[in-house]
Amino acid sequence: MSKIVALANDTTALNLSLTGVKVEEPLDIKEAEARCDALMQDGLDLLIVEERLRDAFSERMRERLARHIGEPLIVFCPAFDEEDTDVDSYLSSIIKPAVGFEIRLG
Repeated sequence: MSKIVALANDTTALNLSLTGVKVEEPLDIKEAEARCDALMQDGLDLLIVEERLRDAFSERMRERLARHIGEPLIVFCPAFDEEDTDVDSYLSSIIKPAVGFEIRLG
């Protein structure tokens, strides 16, 4: 059984929890960094981190995330409550490099 955990707040946390993903809602950035660090060593398959949290992490933690290889796979999720999020271009920027061609969702 796969183990998936998300670090998110507010609407993003609610939306992810509605999909059945276990969500942890840190109270502040210091707690978010500590939980992210612990979860990276916890034998997870997938760790989802809300982009707003990642952007607020210390430079040391952002570098650690950028250098991370292996398990868990770390995915950054945009906030669902942002009105200006262009989902199609975001998905295209993720999918195209991975599969080598563009997939358009209709």
